[in-house]
Amino acid sequence: MRSKDRTGLLGEDKAAEYLLQSGHRILERRWRTTTGELDLITLDGSDLVAVEVKTRRGLGYGHPFEAVSEQKLRRLQRLLLEYASQSQLRPTRSRIDVIAVMLPHTSAAHAASAEVEHLKDLP
Repeated sequence: MRSKDRTGLLGEDKAAEYLLQSGHRILERRWRTTTGELDLITLDGSDLVAVEVKTRRGLGYGHPFEAVSEQKLRRLQRLLLEYASQSQLRPTRSRIDVIAVMLPHTSAAHAASAEVEHLKDLP
């Protein structure tokens, strides 16, 4: 597995752990269709949430939140509607959250010291 892929999976694991501790119920991880993928799908109370996870080992390519464009947000919203329709869920509301995970530059063994930032309900 490529280093980039391992980093992404570590970030998703940290994000899922953080969300569980925050009271979310994880419904899906890496949910895929022919039109795209949602990293995590959760229920936060009665809200259906698509969570985009961006993981970095440094700021050389900018802060992880900077990687989420308007176009990406529109695609995430469309995919979340598709998921809700297929799963026949009727949430009170749905929203898009983004989690930034900053891993240390060293090995995966030190991933416990990762920093997690959470932006809720992006437009």
